[in-house]
Amino acid sequence: MPDSAGEAIDGGAPAAEVASTLPLRKRQQKVPLNTYVRPGTQQRIEVLKDRGYAVTDIVDTALNEFLDRAGVPQSE
Repeated sequence: MPDSAGEAIDGGAPAAEVASTLPLRKRQQKVPLNTYVRPGTQQRIEVLKDRGYAVTDIVDTALNEFLDRAGVPQSE
């Protein structure tokens, strides 16, 4: 688990780097997406929730980063 000193989140990017890319409670049009995650993923999401981030923003940011890296074009 990460700590507030910027330790990496499970070997990934440092927590401070991830937190700086997530918007705090930003209101935008959204559509429903229902899925299940592994317990470890849920625990990591809880860390960011405790820091004031909304689950929808966490998931949206993570999915967009994944899709960008996979070369999927953005919608217009």
